[in-house]
Amino acid sequence: MTTKKEFLETLEKTSNDKELVGYYDELISDRVEGGGEESSVVASLNLRKVLRESEFVSAKNDLTERAQGKRRGRALVVLLALFSVPITLPLAFAFLMTCFAFVITGVALVGGAGAGVVFGIMGIVEAIRIGEAAELILLHSGILLVALVAIAFIGLVLSRVLIKFYRWMVVRFFMAFRRKEAV
Repeated sequence: MTTKKEFLETLEKTSNDKELVGYYDELISDRVEGGGEESSVVASLNLRKVLRESEFVSAKNDLTERAQGKRRGRALVVLLALFSVPITLPLAFAFLMTCFAFVITGVALVGGAGAGVVFGIMGIVEAIRIGEAAELILLHSGILLVALVAIAFIGLVLSRVLIKFYRWMVVRFFMAFRRKEAV
């Protein structure tokens, strides 16, 4: 036969739950005060069953706390998203306008160089038609060559810069999104 003290010590060692030990201490005391014998009250309490139930309850409480923590995390993300809209919306608009400006600038530069090619060819044709001096034909050929090189250079550099810029922005966006998910 185990005594109340032995039962509570064993329960405390195995469960490490002060509230559980306090509950069973009070339960045994109440039953003894109600007229029960301490040894029969303690014997009616199956220690293994008590420990299994306490493990189940603690596991259930852990799961509940985790679920509440996830809900709080989701609520926090939603709140942050709502309150950050006045900041992120103008930033997103500015980013899109900057990208659009890069594209327009590239088109304008390539278009200008393309116009140089057209005027270079027209100048060469006109110089040959009129019978101009070879120096003018050479000048128009040089303008044409410079325009072609400008188109190639601008197209190559601008496309590489834009590709690197877009990759950089996409990586930053997804890294920030992953950080928010991790929270």
